[in-house]
Amino acid sequence: MRMIASHADDAWHVLRQPGAYEWWYFDALSEDQDYGLVAIWFCGMPFSPDYNAHVEAYERGRAAAPDPCDYAAFSFALYHRGRPIAYALTEYDTFTALTTQPTVCTGRNWFTYDAATATYHLVVDVDLTEVTTAIPVAIGRRLTGTMTFRNLTENWFSPALAASSLGRLSSANGTHTWNLVAPVCATQGTLEITAADGRRERQVAFAGRGYHDHNYDTVPMSRAINRWHWGRCWRGDRMLIYYRNEPLPGQPGDFSFGAVFDGERPQLVTDAIDVAFEAQQRNWLGLKYPHRLRVTLPSTGETWMIRQRHMVDSGPFYIRFLSGLEAESNDDAHGVSETLDGVRLRWRLFRPMINTRIQRPPSRRALLPAPVMRLGRTALIWLVT
Repeated sequence: MRMIASHADDAWHVLRQPGAYEWWYFDALSEDQDYGLVAIWFCGMPFSPDYNAHVEAYERGRAAAPDPCDYAAFSFALYHRGRPIAYALTEYDTFTALTTQPTVCTGRNWFTYDAATATYHLVVDVDLTEVTTAIPVAIGRRLTGTMTFRNLTENWFSPALAASSLGRLSSANGTHTWNLVAPVCATQGTLEITAADGRRERQVAFAGRGYHDHNYDTVPMSRAINRWHWGRCWRGDRMLIYYRNEPLPGQPGDFSFGAVFDGERPQLVTDAIDVAFEAQQRNWLGLKYPHRLRVTLPSTGETWMIRQRHMVDSGPFYIRFLSGLEAESNDDAHGVSETLDGVRLRWRLFRPMINTRIQRPPSRRALLPAPVMRLGRTALIWLVT
């Protein structure tokens, strides 16, 4: 695991190794805490059953080497008061990006970076054919919108701050790279959801706090990452970012990270943190997750008790939460967190289930029509819950 904070490194790396992947991640929470959103552009989506199966076939000598660009994808989720109201995960045959600046396009979704204003401009246009509630099945809905993420912490990881941090932040330890390029952003924009008949279902004027990072690796995720826990939490003007990566047994990559920001100013960056899991539970697919996390920064003695308030995405290898602070006297504390189990990406048992969440291009269309796949998943969720 290697942590950096570099705008120059935020462009596309043209990774062509079989199993390589790269993604650009944006999330934001509205000022009134009513809405949250996540947008992710992938080149070589590491969660794709098709991509992982192609890599395995290549390694057995049964297929040509896969090109990560053939497994590009875009993911978008919109949450309202702790519930997902819009979701899309779509794979594409084409991927375009620049190697000189952060500019990426998949399908009708793209983003670019304006260095003069330190602002990312996002354009989103997706078909919402994912089931967001057990009943009924929502088919034919569409989400469009534009967002801006203005980076308030450009060049935040200064040499002086790096020198004051402890441990391994600047050393290579494993193959995965995490570029924490824009931890504090001023985010605004407009999103619109329309029904299949063109009727406007919802329009959201979004304004709040955003975040952007960039991850990439040259090897499949299932062979480099065992489990990770990541999150960020605001308490007033103070924000904590925490990261705990657990590598596979016998492999390098063990990594912990904590950063505290006071408004736009970084106060502390260190890998000398302690992340303790409390009240561990499992989702309906057996994936273990902590209901509470105690994050301690030994250098200052500061402790944050993170409570997972709302589970907004739950699957066989990944869970996402909207979170807050335990025993907080008010509702000002809010954030996001996630748990990922990379080993489960190898489990072929889960691949049909993952496929029901992915829209595919005509070249890799599923055997069953997409509405049938979604209806089957809805029935399964309804029976289990």
